[in-house]
Amino acid sequence: QFNRFVFKAEQAEYEYEGIEWSNIEFPDNQEALDLIEAKRLGIFSVLDEQCRLPRRTDQTFAKSVYDTCESNSYFSASRMQRSKGRFAVTHFAGEVEYDSNGFMEKN
Repeated sequence: QFNRFVFKAEQAEYEYEGIEWSNIEFPDNQEALDLIEAKRLGIFSVLDEQCRLPRRTDQTFAKSVYDTCESNSYFSASRMQRSKGRFAVTHFAGEVEYDSNGFMEKN
């Protein structure tokens, strides 16, 4: 939404000022953003829930993320990544790997 808003605002300003420009195509990153910050089903929501519960660890957080997010096409976690408590989110710029080690303490 942010990219769409900023680019459309800039394009409208160019038109208003009579500046020559060509249409900019940009990816809609909303699904990746939802994966990270959606209520109940987003990674941040899972992290918050895990931090409120007793005896939770980075490993229980990672497992909960796998269980909650595995059906999202922007989320991935190979067997190797899972064995190390890692997962990946595909952003507009490509796949970014996250290591859950320290997530609980930092939150």
